[in-house]
Amino acid sequence: MPFNPYLALACLAGLLLVSRAARIGTWEPARIAAVLESRWAPPVFGLLTMGAVWFVWRSLGEPGVVHDERAYLLQAEIFARGHWTAPRPPIPAFFEQMHVFVEPAVFAKYPPAHALMLVPGIWLGMPGLMPALMAGIAGALTFWLARRLSNVWVALLTWLLWTSAPATLAWATSYLSESTTTVMWLAAASATVLWLESGKQAWLIAVAAALAWGFDARPLTMLALAVPLGVVVVRRLIETRTWRTAAVPVLVGTALLTIGPVWNQQTLGDWRADPYPLYSRTYFPFDKPGFGVDPAPPLRPLPSELLPMDSWSREVHAAYLPAAVPIELAQRIRALLSSVAVGWRVLICALLIGSVARARGAARFAVLSAVSLLVAYLAFAHPPGWVVYYFELLPALHFLAAGNLVRLLSQSKRLSLADGQSISPLVARSSALAALLLLPFCVSDLVRIRTSIDLRNEFNRRADDVIRRAPPHSILFVRYSPSHDPHRAITSNEADLPSARSWVVYDRGADNERLLALAPDRQPYVLDASTFRLERLSETASNRRPAHQAVGRAEKLNSGT
Repeated sequence: MPFNPYLALACLAGLLLVSRAARIGTWEPARIAAVLESRWAPPVFGLLTMGAVWFVWRSLGEPGVVHDERAYLLQAEIFARGHWTAPRPPIPAFFEQMHVFVEPAVFAKYPPAHALMLVPGIWLGMPGLMPALMAGIAGALTFWLARRLSNVWVALLTWLLWTSAPATLAWATSYLSESTTTVMWLAAASATVLWLESGKQAWLIAVAAALAWGFDARPLTMLALAVPLGVVVVRRLIETRTWRTAAVPVLVGTALLTIGPVWNQQTLGDWRADPYPLYSRTYFPFDKPGFGVDPAPPLRPLPSELLPMDSWSREVHAAYLPAAVPIELAQRIRALLSSVAVGWRVLICALLIGSVARARGAARFAVLSAVSLLVAYLAFAHPPGWVVYYFELLPALHFLAAGNLVRLLSQSKRLSLADGQSISPLVARSSALAALLLLPFCVSDLVRIRTSIDLRNEFNRRADDVIRRAPPHSILFVRYSPSHDPHRAITSNEADLPSARSWVVYDRGADNERLLALAPDRQPYVLDASTFRLERLSETASNRRPAHQAVGRAEKLNSGT
C-alpha cells in the first residue's frame, strides 16, 4: 500500500488521543495484564500467528514461486523419501533447474537443515505446514522474549505489529530458509535469557543447538547473529568462571555441525567439497562473496531460458565495487526500513529510528544484532530490495518500535524497555488503548497482503493446476516466450522420476525425440508458459514424428484460460 500522509496523521492523532484518554480514564486493565502474563499467552499468540499466515497464504499446499523455494521443496521431497540425492535424469539438459544439480545426481545446492525441516509437511501432503508452523513458533517466541525483556504491553504491541507486518507475511508465506533461521535465532536468544537467569547448563546446550542448526541452514546469517550473542555468553562465563559448563554445549553444537560434512560427502563424494560454491563455479562463477564480476567461464552452459538470469545477476555483481559499499549499505538500510514503513506503518519506522538513539540493555542488543547482520552481508552483492536476507531482524525492529511507543504514550522520559516489573496504571491503559486502536489497521493489512500474495502466486498456481490436470504418465515440454519473467519457472525435477505422474521439462523442438525415445510409454504434450495451453503431440501408428513436425490438432486440456 502506498504511503498515505492523511492516514498516517490520523493514526498519529488517534495515538495522541489515546494518551490523553488514558490520563483521564479510571478503568484498570488488570484482567488483560493477567491474561498476557499467563504461561498460555505465548502459545496462544503463536497459534494466532500461524492462523494469520494460513489466512494470507490461503492454503498449506501452495506452490513455490521463486527458484530458491522450488529448490528447497525438491530437496525436502528427496529427504522425505529417505535419500540424500535423486538419480541423474536421462538427459540432464532437459531438466536444468536453478539452484539444483542435475549431475552427478539431483540435489539442491543449499545446506540441508531447512529442507529437513520441511519434510513433515511433505509426508502429510501439506508442504506449507512447516513454514506456517515455524511462523507460529516465531510468534510465540517473539511475544515471550518481549515480555521477559520488557513488559506485557510492549510484548502485546510487538507481537501485533510484527505478525501483521506486510514484510513478515510476505516472507513467512514462502519456502525460503529464513523461516528456519528466524526460529533458531529467537530460540537461541530465549535460551540465553533463561541461562543468564538460572545458570542451568541445559539452557546453554539449547543455545548451542539452536545456533548450530541455524548455521546448517544459513551459515553467514547465523554466524552474524551468533556474534553478539556469543559476546554475552562469553562475558558471563568469564565473570562466573564456569568454563567447564560450556564443554557439553560445545560438543552438542559441534555434533550438529557435522551434518555439513556429511551432506558434502553424500552429494559430491568429498566431505570437504561444499555444493553451494561448486554450483556457483559450475553455472555462475561470479556469484560468490567479493566485488565485481569474476571473468572465469562457467563449467556447464546454461539453458537459453536461464540466460536472462545470468545477465541480471552479472549486472548486480558488476555494480558492486569497494567504492560503492557505503552507498550500498545506505540503500539496504533504506530498503529494510521501507519494508517496515508501508502505508500507515511509517509511524512504526519513525518509532524505530527514535528508539535507536536511546537504546539500552535488550534494545541495544537488538540494534547490535541488526548491525552485525547488515555488515556481514556486505560481503555479498544483492539488490537492495532483497530484504529477505534480514528477515530475522523484523521481530527485534518491531520490539524497538513498540517499546518507544509505550514510552511516548506514557509521556515519560525515564521509562525504558527494562521497566517491566513496575508498570503504572497510566502505561497499562495507554498501551491497551493503543493496541485496540491499531487492531483494525493491522487486520486491514492482513487482507491487503493476502491480495498481494494472490497476485504473486497467480502464475505458479495456474501452472500447477494445468500440470495436475494433465493425463498421467506424460511428458510436458514447456515452451517459454522471449518475454517470460526469468525469475519464474515451470520446469522442475522429481524426487522419483520413474514414478512421477508427469515430467515437466524444456521444449527442445526436434531434439524432444531423444527424450521420448528413452520413455516410449509416456505421452508427450507441449505446455505454453504464456497461455497455459496444453497441446498434445500427435504420433503415427508406428512411431512419433520429430516434435517440430508433430504438433497436430491442438487439444486444450484444462488450460484455465
